[in-house]
Amino acid sequence: MKVYLVGGAVRDKLLNLSTKEQDWVVVGSNPEEMMSLGYKPVGSKFPVFLHPKTKEEYALARTEKKSGKGHKGFTFNSHQSVTLEQDLKRRDLTINAIAQTENGDLIDPYGGLEDIKKKVLKKVSDAFKEDPLRVLRVARLAAKLRYLGFSVEEETMDTMISISNSGELKTLPKERIWQETYKALGERNPEKYFKVLIDSHAFYELTGNVGVDSWGMFEEIAPRILEPDLRWAYFGGYTLDNLDKIFGVPKKIQELTNVYRKLRLFNPSDKSEVESHEVLNFIEEVDGLRRNKRFNKALKIFYAMDYFFSSKKETLIPWDTLIKTLLTIKPSSSKLKGKGISEDIRLQRLKIIDLKLKNG
Repeated sequence: MKVYLVGGAVRDKLLNLSTKEQDWVVVGSNPEEMMSLGYKPVGSKFPVFLHPKTKEEYALARTEKKSGKGHKGFTFNSHQSVTLEQDLKRRDLTINAIAQTENGDLIDPYGGLEDIKKKVLKKVSDAFKEDPLRVLRVARLAAKLRYLGFSVEEETMDTMISISNSGELKTLPKERIWQETYKALGERNPEKYFKVLIDSHAFYELTGNVGVDSWGMFEEIAPRILEPDLRWAYFGGYTLDNLDKIFGVPKKIQELTNVYRKLRLFNPSDKSEVESHEVLNFIEEVDGLRRNKRFNKALKIFYAMDYFFSSKKETLIPWDTLIKTLLTIKPSSSKLKGKGISEDIRLQRLKIIDLKLKNG
């Protein structure tokens, strides 16, 4: 049997990027031999094993054949006669279809090295169109490599458009859509992910809309908000109301998006335009005191936006210092009971808000 390093690990090494995971393919072996060598089987649909020491994944070389709809509609052949070239041919992009031997030699049957030089994301073969998830994966890789000058090759983009028009994107589980989206949100150029989805018609197929007005602004704001959940909250706060559901966004991030959207819509351009009870009612509506960490995340997005759109910061409500101060309030008397305590605390908070609105 022969073992090769494959996929993103090889690609990233060639691009001088750090690699978090390494995937290996084993040629000329079978499950019985792998287990006899101490590898632990973990694959349910095709033979994948964990190395007895490193715990990295080692998969038997395989071929795939389309047998149904969606990214799981495949049958697999992992017979030990399957060659390395056959295994690499089933992969999505040429730059992901390069293998490295244990001695460090590169095996590149589909021109991946040349495409790295050209900085193009190019499909390996027409089999690319059989897996709709590849549209999202290519979009994510475009977000990852945009700063290096990579772009999607024209014929590959045409194939992605064909996949989108086929309706197969709607067969993808929401969890997989979010998984790819969340990874893309953590890349240097997350706006490129959405741009590719729009250009490939995937955004329209998933949402029923040709695009969103805010993705261009997203390019400007992304460098100031590095956390993926905050980036989504910004994007979702300006876009379609049903985007969270379509992209399978977890509840906690949905809640953050809603808080940011409400904060953006509520905040007046001048403190003189709002009364203290309106501010306190808003804070209570978004649970800004009990869930102050969530509110602070929304504030982080808000202040990043403020950098671009407000040259009069002194006119804005000082949310961060206000929340900190309100959290320190305690009953003014130990004799207070029941409703008296909450009413007393509320009156104190209103006075503090009033002072903040007047003095900052």
